[in-house]
Amino acid sequence: MKKTLLAAALLAGFATAGVAQAETSVTLYGILDTGYGYQNYKFDRGDADITAKSSGLRDGTFNGSRWGLKGSEDLGDGLRAIFQLEAHVNLGNQSSGAHSGFMRQSFVGLSSDNWGTFTMGRQYSAGVDTFLVPNGVNLGDADKVFGSTGLGEGTRVENSFKYVTPDLSGFKAVLMYGTGDDGSTTVGRANDVSFADRGSRVSVGALYANGPIGVGASYDRQSVTAGDNDAMTSWQINGAYDFEVVKLGLAYGQDRHGKLGWNGSASQIIGTTAFDLVDPTDVLGLDNDFKSNNYHVGLSAPLAGGTLYAGWNYSTSNLDDSDKWGDAAGNISTYQLNYVYPLSKRTSLYTYASYGKNIGYVKDLKGTEAGVGLNHKF
Repeated sequence: MKKTLLAAALLAGFATAGVAQAETSVTLYGILDTGYGYQNYKFDRGDADITAKSSGLRDGTFNGSRWGLKGSEDLGDGLRAIFQLEAHVNLGNQSSGAHSGFMRQSFVGLSSDNWGTFTMGRQYSAGVDTFLVPNGVNLGDADKVFGSTGLGEGTRVENSFKYVTPDLSGFKAVLMYGTGDDGSTTVGRANDVSFADRGSRVSVGALYANGPIGVGASYDRQSVTAGDNDAMTSWQINGAYDFEVVKLGLAYGQDRHGKLGWNGSASQIIGTTAFDLVDPTDVLGLDNDFKSNNYHVGLSAPLAGGTLYAGWNYSTSNLDDSDKWGDAAGNISTYQLNYVYPLSKRTSLYTYASYGKNIGYVKDLKGTEAGVGLNHKF
């Protein structure tokens, strides 16, 4: 059970006599996820034969380890002031990296049972909110082929305004606009969207979840201010149906002019630039001609008190054109089996095994992963 505390008690160091109010509360929550993992990646083509193996403690496999605060104040007539601050945790080495501070999520806003929720800050895009199908983890995650659906940096939109409609018999809509900057002047390297003003972001989506049926769709558009590059766009539609003995999920989407919020480049998955045998910027957002078509099939079923998952992800692209990577490019395929067994409502054991080929569209780059771990929510 999550620990709900009075704001004055949780933030005692900052409390004043007037802070503690019966209608104001803060919830401390978190996820701790760690275990043992093994990876083996091979690239065998010509004189560029590379093998990379690693094993050991792995953090954040099924869920990124985190801790956070959620707050709510009752303003009357069904209206509430809300906030959320969420920070990254690495149980293995306590490194924060890009997630220093409350960089997973940080927003404040208003919520109403009748009018929906409006928030401002750093928050998830509509692609994350509307991807409802059974999914895998690590190399078997759908975000290894889809843009804007995973939990990478591109799916957390900074300086954004977000509105989610109230639940209307299972239907919700998501509208988001990111201003692209925080009002300050930033000087960056030419043609580098990570250092220059990234431009505005539009993210919209809708979902319907009622009983065994779930359907979701989203569209994201990210303008790019570097050079004469077209805006990156990404859309997806997905659906799931729970047959009780098995739950089936299907998804299809397209990326244009780059892969927005993508977690699937070779260097991101493998963690070394030795596998960047082609210019990664051609995929990550600076190639006006880039196109991809993405597919996902996921199945989950109850088994021996736990849940068994099997999934396949596939993506084609035009990188094999002669004016791009040519014969160096291939279509991505990833496969995964995983099993989650709950020890309680908050604690689960898990195991997984994955295989991928043409990782990051790099032809003949293959990888296998396997691991076991423990996931605890508080």
